[in-house]
Amino acid sequence: MKKHEVHILKKSAGFKGMKEDLAKEVEHFLNEKSNQGYEVINVSFTYYEATELIAFVTICK
Repeated sequence: MKKHEVHILKKSAGFKGMKEDLAKEVEHFLNEKSNQGYEVINVSFTYYEATELIAFVTICK
């Protein structure tokens, strides 16, 4: 049975290039986890009250 984990990464508004910064952070996180043997299940992005961009990352091992 695979163990699933959900991770939340976020960036606050006011940062120039918030989308690009969070995308790079998610990419780095996923590279790190895939090197540790994790499989990416899902990645989704959403805005919270127009002040934060949040990435939900589901992985399993």
